[in-house]
Amino acid sequence: MGEPSEGEVWVGDDAAVLRAPAGTIFFTADLLIQGVHFDLELTGPEDLGYKAIAVNASDVAAMGGTPRRATVSLGLQPSLDVEWVERLYVGMKHCCDELGLAVVGGDISRSDCLLISVALIGNPAGRRVVMRNGAMVGDAICVTGVLGRSAMGLRLLRAGIREPEDIIAAHLRPKARVREVEILRRFLPASMIDVSDGLAADLSHICEASNVGAVLDAASIPLAMSNDSGLDPLEAALHGGEDYELCFTIASDRAREAADAVESKTGTRVSIIGEVTEAGGLFIKRDGSKQVLEPKGWDHLKQ
Repeated sequence: MGEPSEGEVWVGDDAAVLRAPAGTIFFTADLLIQGVHFDLELTGPEDLGYKAIAVNASDVAAMGGTPRRATVSLGLQPSLDVEWVERLYVGMKHCCDELGLAVVGGDISRSDCLLISVALIGNPAGRRVVMRNGAMVGDAICVTGVLGRSAMGLRLLRAGIREPEDIIAAHLRPKARVREVEILRRFLPASMIDVSDGLAADLSHICEASNVGAVLDAASIPLAMSNDSGLDPLEAALHGGEDYELCFTIASDRAREAADAVESKTGTRVSIIGEVTEAGGLFIKRDGSKQVLEPKGWDHLKQ
């Protein structure tokens, strides 16, 4: 896809030749399986290809990095024709072009169901890596974008409804917040994760890794709205998953400046939704009281 940079060799040889950046690199991989992660009755090949790249790029962004090169391996059913596969790659290229990365190789094999495996490398700005274990008591908790749209989009698609467009697109073509991270990392976020399994579940990962607790303000969480989906907006935000927005913690005295800078430069809203506390669990303030918040998001080994 595209033309190799000077000194690199992409698709066409036994292995890709890449010019690795000096210092630290990120390496991530993601597997999408038909019937587990996507339904071909609901998702077209272009959207599926776009999403396969985006979810990997989101992992690199969540570490404070920029995605650079990817390989794609496919397990294909004999019933899929060449045109369908070509359209899948068109979607991948669209996402790559948006994010400034490239697919440089991969493999194809026969399979009983469609499998898409993407491996991706990237690099941080300088040497700084943003991990889950850096949250400090007193940090502000922030999220990009709007939460719950992907879960609502999936529910609408299953009901045969394909609007509102922004909610449908949030599920079919999630945006990896790479550009946002380029601005955000200048303000030194303490910890970060992408919201793939639901806000409650993913924030709990930060809390566990950092040995802290957290309190969320329900009124501050940016919620999607769709009466036709039948989902409660707050429940969808907390537990829906697959939003691929960023949840990060940052020193409270830098939070507002960082949020304003990201929105000014990228147009993406950043909301301050809570505070990091001493270890002791995850809570949410709503209806005038503080309640325990139990993560109920996706569990890859149980669901």
